[in-house]
Amino acid sequence: MWGLLLVIFGVWNGVLAADDKCSEDPTGQCYPDRGDVDDIPGNAEEFRELCSYLRNMVSCLESVKEDCGLDKDDQQRLNMFGGFVRSTCQEGSRLNTQIADNLPCLKEVIEHDAVFCSSVRRNSMRALKDHLEGKESSMDEQELDKLYDCLFTALKANCFLSQVSNKCGNEAKEASLEVMERTGTLTDECPASIRVEIEEVLEILEMGILEDIYVKDLLI
Repeated sequence: MWGLLLVIFGVWNGVLAADDKCSEDPTGQCYPDRGDVDDIPGNAEEFRELCSYLRNMVSCLESVKEDCGLDKDDQQRLNMFGGFVRSTCQEGSRLNTQIADNLPCLKEVIEHDAVFCSSVRRNSMRALKDHLEGKESSMDEQELDKLYDCLFTALKANCFLSQVSNKCGNEAKEASLEVMERTGTLTDECPASIRVEIEEVLEILEMGILEDIYVKDLLI
């Protein structure tokens, strides 16, 4: 359950564990036994427990940065992850309140997201078949790989947002979209070099299925 929450919300999972504090993968030490926070939070108290764990994780990562240093990519991830935790876990803040108020519904969507969204992605790819075949003839293999990787990630994120909007309401959808933006859900998979292509593909899909494509806001 925990892993699914982190993947869907785009939270940085870090790198593999390591024994020595300043070995090749020093951030691995910052992922201790999760104890009682294995499940997706379904209420405000469970959310507070999750936030406590995440704050400890950020504190550990920042300590590693001070003692060992981090490479540029890990530093960027830490900055993004730390900012996400601070904004999301600050009790009484707008984003914290929006998430806490909608957790029962969000938990239900997350728990059933994988099976439902795999079918949605297949149907979306079928709807884009002719357009994507045209791209295959005009793009090299590396560009195509990036296009498909980004598209699959975008469709997964959009399916989640669509379910949240339909089942939990617009406030929960806007909060989820903000979390995705703050955590860079599409950043790695959708580099700037292909974003124009992706926006074009998503606009074609939107016209074909007559449904909102919320993730377009993440590509701006």
